[in-house]
Amino acid sequence: MVYTEPRGERFRVHFKRPDGTWTKASRDENGQPFFDEDTAYNFGVAQEVDGRRGVWRDPTVGEATFQEWVDIWWPAQDLALKSRRNYSYSIKKHILPKFAHWKMAWFEQPGVNVEIDSWERHITSVGYAVNVAKGARARLITILGDAQTNGIIKVNPALRARKRGRQRAVGGRGVEKVWASPLQVLLLGERGAIISGREEDLLPPIALGWTGMRWAELVGLERGFLKLSAVRIDWQLVEDKGRFYRLPPKDDSRRTVDIPPFLSSLFSWWVQQRPGQRCECTGGEAADGGELPCEGRRPYVWLGEGHVRWVGKKRTLVTGHPRASNYQRRVWAPAVEGAYPRDGDRRPARPVLVDVADGLWPGRPRPAWPMAAVGQEFVVPRGKGVWAYDPAQHHVSSWLPLVADLTPHGLRHGHKTWMAEDGIPEVLQANRMGHAVGGMIGVYTHISEAMRAELLRALQARWETALAQRAGISLRSRVPILDRLLEPFRSGAKKTISQFPPKQAADPIRMISE
Repeated sequence: MVYTEPRGERFRVHFKRPDGTWTKASRDENGQPFFDEDTAYNFGVAQEVDGRRGVWRDPTVGEATFQEWVDIWWPAQDLALKSRRNYSYSIKKHILPKFAHWKMAWFEQPGVNVEIDSWERHITSVGYAVNVAKGARARLITILGDAQTNGIIKVNPALRARKRGRQRAVGGRGVEKVWASPLQVLLLGERGAIISGREEDLLPPIALGWTGMRWAELVGLERGFLKLSAVRIDWQLVEDKGRFYRLPPKDDSRRTVDIPPFLSSLFSWWVQQRPGQRCECTGGEAADGGELPCEGRRPYVWLGEGHVRWVGKKRTLVTGHPRASNYQRRVWAPAVEGAYPRDGDRRPARPVLVDVADGLWPGRPRPAWPMAAVGQEFVVPRGKGVWAYDPAQHHVSSWLPLVADLTPHGLRHGHKTWMAEDGIPEVLQANRMGHAVGGMIGVYTHISEAMRAELLRALQARWETALAQRAGISLRSRVPILDRLLEPFRSGAKKTISQFPPKQAADPIRMISE
C-alpha cells in the first residue's frame, strides 16, 4: 500500500519493491523533488505497477553521485598497466573535475548530451590535444555505458549523435602522424649519439626504424632474445610511476622479427660494448593490477651508461633502463628539433650549438646560446660561466630541425610505410607490426619464405641507400662506429649518392657500388 509523508515543504513516498520489501523515494526519475503529495503518491503507484509488470527499476540508484559510481566501477576493471594509467589520467584530470558531484539521475535529463559536447570542446580550448579530449570522452562513454548496463541510468548521453557536427575527411583520423625516411632515421641516430656522448646511442632509432618495434619492446629486449637473423619479441618493459614492469607485448603480440644483415651486425656490436652489463632494478611492491616490477640482474640490450659494482672479486657493470621522459628531453628532442626543449620556467628553449672547425660532421656540441630574436642583432654571450668563443678558432653553427614533431612511435609508422612502398604483402606487414589481419586475407594468406627474403632485401637496400646518402653529406662522422661504416666511401669502394628531398624522389634509389 503506497503512502506518503511530509518532509518540510516536500514529500516522501513509500512503496513496495517487486520482492515485497519496502523502499522510499524523495525525487522522481529525473532527480526532481516532490513538492506536492499527489505527485509523490502517483509516483509510488507507478513504481508498484512497474514491479508487477516486471519492468521496475529502483529509482534510488539515481541518487548516487557519479563519484560513488566510479568508486564501485573502477576496481572491477581488468586493464593492462598502460591502459589503466591512461584511464586513470583521463578520469582524474578531466572527467571527475566536471562530473564527480553529479547525481546519476542527472545524466538522463534533457540537454545533458549538449553539455557533454561543450565539455569535450573545452578540453581542447584550454590547450590539450584533440586526442586527449577524444580519449576523455571515450572513457566517459565506457563508464556511463556500464552504468546503463547495470540499470543505474536508462540512456548513455555521452554517445555521439550520428552524422552530426563537422565532417572530417579520411574517417576523422585527425592530424597525420609524422614519420621519417631511412636517411632521416640514420641522421637522427647520429645526432643522438653526439648529444649523449655515447656512440651506442646511434642504434635505438635505427633499431626502431628498421624493425617496427614499439618503444617498450626495445627497452625490454634481452640479449637472449637477440639472434643473428631475427629478434624474438616476448616481453616489453612498461614504465609507470618510476618503476619498470616486465609484461607481455601489447595485445599479447609475441612475434619473431627478421632483421637484415646490417642490423644483425650493429646489434652484435651493440651488445659487445658492455658484455657484463645488467639492470640494477630492485623490484618492489606489485602494481594495482598485480604486475610485478623488474627485479634486476637481467642482461638487457639497451641500458644506461652504468657504473661498476664489485661483488667480492667479481666486477659487474650495472645500470638502469632508459626513461622515456629523460630520453625525450635530453636526446630525442634536441636531435629531432635541433633545439633543447624548454624546461618549465627555469630555462627557455635553446638551439643545439655545434663547432665544425675540425670538419667532423655534424659538429662538436658546445654549451648552448640563447635563441636569436627575429629582427634583432645577435650578441654572443660572454662572461663568467660562459665558454670563451673565439671566431678565429671556433666555427659554430646550429642544427636545423630534422623532422619536426617526430616521436619514437613515428618510426613505427615509418616502418609500416616503407613496407607498403616496397610492396610487402599485408599479412607479413601485420605480423611484423604485431597486428592481426582480419577477414579472408588473414585466414587464407600465409607468410612464405619468399616474402620474408624480399622484405629483408628491401630493408637492406634502404640501409645501403641511406648510408650512401649520408656519405654524400660528409665522408666523416664524429660518431666512431658510423665513421667506420663510411670508410668504404672514403676509399672509393662505394660511391655516394647526392642529396634531394628524401620523400619526394620520383624513382627508387639504388645503392651504387664498384
